[in-house]
Amino acid sequence: MERTVLKQVVLEAIIRLRNERTDRSLYHIFQGKRSATSLQDAHFYELESVFGMLPFKKERFEQVLAELEQDGWIEKQQTLLVTEEGRRHVRSPFLIDDLGGELRGYPVVLWRRISLLLQTVICLEQRISFVPVQQDSATKDWVRNQLSSLTERSAWLRAVYQELEQALMQLSEREAILISYRLSGRKTGLSYPQLSGYLEADTGSLQLEFLIAWRKCIRHLPEAGLLMSYGIDIDQSKMTQSAKKTWEMLKQGYAVPQIAERRHLKKSTMEDHLVEIAMYAAVFPLNQFLSEEEYQDVVRVSDRLQTFSLKRIKQELTHEIDYFQIRVALARKVVNR
Repeated sequence: MERTVLKQVVLEAIIRLRNERTDRSLYHIFQGKRSATSLQDAHFYELESVFGMLPFKKERFEQVLAELEQDGWIEKQQTLLVTEEGRRHVRSPFLIDDLGGELRGYPVVLWRRISLLLQTVICLEQRISFVPVQQDSATKDWVRNQLSSLTERSAWLRAVYQELEQALMQLSEREAILISYRLSGRKTGLSYPQLSGYLEADTGSLQLEFLIAWRKCIRHLPEAGLLMSYGIDIDQSKMTQSAKKTWEMLKQGYAVPQIAERRHLKKSTMEDHLVEIAMYAAVFPLNQFLSEEEYQDVVRVSDRLQTFSLKRIKQELTHEIDYFQIRVALARKVVNR
């Protein structure tokens, strides 16, 4: 079977799931589903880098799994399992760690802003009409605000060109082509289907290659430069807005029952928020939910069994700990690893 970037990323993700999650779970991670279970899976299994990065249709996802299974690289049982043959086709380091992840969203939002602003300025300079390369309202509003203070367009274009040229010179030829051909000038930048024939790769793989290339490009842009200044205000927090509100109230001294009552939250929702806070907060009041001894018990069992399966861990614990407490303990274990 042809080894594409798309299949490589899917295979790497399945390896990290440790034969403990279903294809449905993986699909939700790729889609970036903001549910407690999907956020938790992405956090526990080191898959935050691919969270929301493969928003393809279910049919395409199932097709990729079928191709991997047909060639003996994976097995679909109750969970997804990579075979020994499949492991032989995995390269190190993993590609998925270069994707960034929509949980942070920074590279994607920065690209939208820069690509639309560049297209807009060029077309205004040429006095030609155009169809915006980015259609989301947030990016369009941001560009409008920037244009009001951008008076020296020619000088701005020269500065952008110089920064991009220096950064692209640090990349491979293929990576530089992906970025430069995706940018828009008088004409719209090439689409992934258009690039597919030119670079001889499927569109899914090209999307992933582009994201990897763009993240590398960002690392070579001057930190105090013009283009990087356009990302200063981008929210890079992983926590959902609702969990953030709960976290703010906790820091203000409200007790958990008070927060649940004031915010009209169910017990299960409140627990999901607390686990999410435990996953992402630098400091977390762990002793409010389980003792240090109970926490260490969960960590020891998880490490010994090499698992994040709540059921398997609970069966081996020496303390009487409920599933919520196990989830909190595992969340802090990942933060501390």
